[in-house]
Amino acid sequence: MFREELELNIQAPREAVWAAFQDFSSWPSWAKAIRKVERLEKGWRFVAHGQPPVELVWAAEATVRRPPEYLAFASLPGEAHNLELHGHIRLSELPDGSTHMEVVVEGKPHYHSRVLDRIADLYAMVFGEPNKLLKVTFEQLKVHLEETHRRQLSAEAT
Repeated sequence: MFREELELNIQAPREAVWAAFQDFSSWPSWAKAIRKVERLEKGWRFVAHGQPPVELVWAAEATVRRPPEYLAFASLPGEAHNLELHGHIRLSELPDGSTHMEVVVEGKPHYHSRVLDRIADLYAMVFGEPNKLLKVTFEQLKVHLEETHRRQLSAEAT
């Protein structure tokens, strides 16, 4: 079982942060660990590079959506994945126009075998997966958004 809580201040407007977070198909272009994202009937499947030779796979859907401030999500039952998770993101606008992002994710390995689940749990404890993946991915989201926002401001100034 893992739990990760992150807080980031992003120098970009809340609406831009919300839009980029929701643009799941673009994640592989800015998140180095995300190998592939697929649209499913009810949600999305994410495939990420873990410690070789493991790929981390999760399929999730929104359970509560209040744009542009709150999104809760949970694993999609019946979809192929090896991480079962749930959590939320909360975005709040800061006085300077930037965005505070709170991320909470809880999860556990999900295989069709108790033995594999236990091995995956031990593996995650040793290598820090998927906690590291979450931290790195959201730090990369911050960098991506801040660079995009700076380019937009620069283009508007000219």
